[in-house]
Amino acid sequence: MGSRIVPEPPSVATGIVIAATAGFLTFVALSMAGLFIYLRSAAPGAVTRAVEQRFPEPALQKNPQEDLKRYEREQRAALSTYGWVDRSKGLARIPIEEAMRIIAAKGEHAYDPPDQPASAPRPADTVGARP
Repeated sequence: MGSRIVPEPPSVATGIVIAATAGFLTFVALSMAGLFIYLRSAAPGAVTRAVEQRFPEPALQKNPQEDLKRYEREQRAALSTYGWVDRSKGLARIPIEEAMRIIAAKGEHAYDPPDQPASAPRPADTVGARP
């Protein structure tokens, strides 16, 4: 039958690989130690952990529950009274109950588009303008 196959003996010396690995790890360790010593002398706060400083919570409201109740009262009052939104533009607010009554009175035409205003006069023709 055939001859037995014998593997080739390793030609790499194991001692050299171990020595190179140990040398590399020693170099890395010495570099890290040197960097640590340098940073301690050059920037003392860089190596030590900084103390965490917590800011106090902002005191925006002294009594938030009462502020919320006051805000809700003001909003309810705005929804249930007459008043001006913008007097110069003629915009006013009406109570919400009144607004619902007006919408209900319009029936199925309540949400039809509003009537269009009369068309604005056309600007005067300019010289050389095309229609």
